[in-house]
Amino acid sequence: SDETTIAPLEKRDLGGKTINAFIRTEWDYEFVTDEESAGDTVSDAIHERNRAVEDKYNCKLNFIEQKGAWGSHTAFANKIHSSVLAGDGEYDFVAGYQAVIPTNILNGDLMNLYDVPNIEYRAEWWTQEGVDALTYNDCCYMIGGDIAVSLLEGINCMFYNKSVAENYGTPDLYALVRDGKWTHDTQLEVTKGLYSDLNGDGKKDEEDNFGYTAGVYYTRPFVVSYDTPTVSKDGKIIWNTEHTIDVVSKLVDFYANEHVFFIQDETAAEKIFTSGHSLLLESSLGRASALRSMDDDFGILPLPKYDETQKDYKTTTANHVSMICVPKTVSDPDISGFIIEALCRESTDTVAKAFYDVALKGKYTRDEESLEMIELIRSSLTFDFGWIASVITDISGYRYQVLMETGDKNFSSWYASNESSIQEKLTKYLDAYSE
Repeated sequence: SDETTIAPLEKRDLGGKTINAFIRTEWDYEFVTDEESAGDTVSDAIHERNRAVEDKYNCKLNFIEQKGAWGSHTAFANKIHSSVLAGDGEYDFVAGYQAVIPTNILNGDLMNLYDVPNIEYRAEWWTQEGVDALTYNDCCYMIGGDIAVSLLEGINCMFYNKSVAENYGTPDLYALVRDGKWTHDTQLEVTKGLYSDLNGDGKKDEEDNFGYTAGVYYTRPFVVSYDTPTVSKDGKIIWNTEHTIDVVSKLVDFYANEHVFFIQDETAAEKIFTSGHSLLLESSLGRASALRSMDDDFGILPLPKYDETQKDYKTTTANHVSMICVPKTVSDPDISGFIIEALCRESTDTVAKAFYDVALKGKYTRDEESLEMIELIRSSLTFDFGWIASVITDISGYRYQVLMETGDKNFSSWYASNESSIQEKLTKYLDAYSE
């Protein structure tokens, strides 16, 4: 459709050229649609986007797939490396595993995206703050945006059960967010008194009632949302600060709080929430459609700030989401950048819109306040430079999880015993950013 809020790219005829993109089979639904997925709102939008780009610019999109989920990730990264070594320019761009792309950065396989023409980093269809966060020494090697629906799905957020909120006289959570008062402590206040041992077995388990629940993995996003950056713009490790120590201490207490329940299994956490046995569920935006079968209505909120002195809400994504990168042996960077930009901006009014529509369709009404919250969450999306490269740097959000699970507040002693090895790995990684 020509009805769009976004100015079109320059008119360009690529003369029927085939554009080859290397993608992961497990997430191929981001780019490849088939008869079976027809009728699914988001798949239809992806189909429409691809056709629009092919028609407008007279080109053919060709998606080359290889397994790239964790476990197959090394082979996927190696395939890019081999292609670069062979200089064959086989892939015009890559949609890769966010946490694995740093392997290719370290190997020197990728172009600095600031040298790739046509990509408009400042446009709302890209993760603007994320681009800044992943830039070091004027180099950025991967970018996220509306082009990849896995990134939209993987954005961390909170859900709250509106019926539970009503029953417990919970204050207006949307208003707290708007007033900048949705913080770690506020979250504890609104969940206070909600624990009850429903099955009477004397221990916290999935048959009880809670204030807050989440899968264990959801301890990690606090690295970003509570603003504990790990590496400074001049390449120093700045993780071990008073603030980080405070955050870890609060998180350990949070994990042990009787109203709070982190569980090994994300589906079990969702079941507690959908059955009306938790006020809050920390999760990701892509789970909204899976929660739609619940009887109660729910709202969407950002992850809280650490405290009111923190300037902005911040969020990040699951580490498996797709980010876009360009191999440095690409045959024509100008065309690569042009098609990446075209696909991403074309996604905003199609794929992203369809995704948000599905996420927001309540049982009875569309929740306009949740839409406002999603816009806030989306615009506050960023990454931590050290953590995103944890496969290389060993700077990991997983550390918060371990400390919480073991009830250990002593971040500094863990850090002290690992600092020199982290520093060594980081130095090597940062060398890849000196062009």
